[in-house]
Amino acid sequence: MPYALPPGAGPGTTGVQLRVDTPRRFTLMTPFWYAPFRRLPPALDALLPAPEPPPAPQPPDTARRWLLIPAGATDLASVPGVLWGLVASYGRHTLAVLVHDHVASLADTEPESTRFDRVAAADEVFFQALRDPEAGQYRAPWFRSLVLWAGVSAARYFRHRRPGFAALGGATVGAWLALGWLVENLGGRPFPLAAWILAVVGLVTVGVAGFFATRLARLQPHGPTPNPVQPTVVPTRLQAATSFLPDGSRPVGRASDIWVVRALAAVAIVLLLAAAWTALPLPPLFGIGVPGFLAIIGVAGFLAGSGYLARSPIRRDSVLPLVVALAGPPVGLVALITLAVLFLLWLPDAFGATGEGPVNTLERTGRRH
Repeated sequence: MPYALPPGAGPGTTGVQLRVDTPRRFTLMTPFWYAPFRRLPPALDALLPAPEPPPAPQPPDTARRWLLIPAGATDLASVPGVLWGLVASYGRHTLAVLVHDHVASLADTEPESTRFDRVAAADEVFFQALRDPEAGQYRAPWFRSLVLWAGVSAARYFRHRRPGFAALGGATVGAWLALGWLVENLGGRPFPLAAWILAVVGLVTVGVAGFFATRLARLQPHGPTPNPVQPTVVPTRLQAATSFLPDGSRPVGRASDIWVVRALAAVAIVLLLAAAWTALPLPPLFGIGVPGFLAIIGVAGFLAGSGYLARSPIRRDSVLPLVVALAGPPVGLVALITLAVLFLLWLPDAFGATGEGPVNTLERTGRRH
């Protein structure tokens, strides 16, 4: 278990206690320890905060590189409100966010000459905490982890190394140009009807996989330690109807039936990729195509930008443009849809008698309503 949590933490709990101060500000009430599952490179490990001598709290053991996360103020994940439909500021990634907040805040107090490397160490610890294989219920899903890691990494370059941020932007635009040329020219004769059928079946398969995963998660606790008082579970109707039942020696739940979800997810990916291929080539967007020479320039810019970012203390930064290029469109689409829905919900207030928009009563009065 990578976390040494306060007493009472376990399956079905948030691990720590947080006090709500404002809608965006919280206070961590219970300190805890975290140890990365893979030791950082020596150059980065030396930039992490070292344990203080006694009488300060001491690490749980000396076999791992423990980081103490003290009580204090936090805004959790600094996710814009329009993206909460995709990634909320709290959830299974909360402990990893608290680790990153503390280590990054210490880096901000160091000289500017070493600040980029220190924040890079904080970002590497953050990614490990998000995807720690031993974290159990505190391990974030892979897509959420990539989005959060890409967000903090892009912010690191914007704040502390502007040439790197420019390289990231150029590489991302280059990737979009190259991908745009590919979808306009790759493939044979498109079959729109077949593409729609494959896409619908693929999305339905995704929904079934999500439903089945949710039922499995409710059947059995998935924390880092078993719960001895957990009652014996019985198969769901879905399990009984589909014969996805383990033998009598294994409990029904996530540990035994997760292969079903993975199989459904794999089938959904194949169907959606087939739908995309069947729809190719796509017509130019707004009638404006991507010329071949721009695609070549885009590939060169992508390779140059990725090569520049590979010089970072974190080698994973070299794939940051690819992550931003692929995850950026769905993230932007979620933001646009959220803004449109919020505007539609606000429209009735615009024609109210007071002539005011929505009022945040919490900030005006300091009380909850």
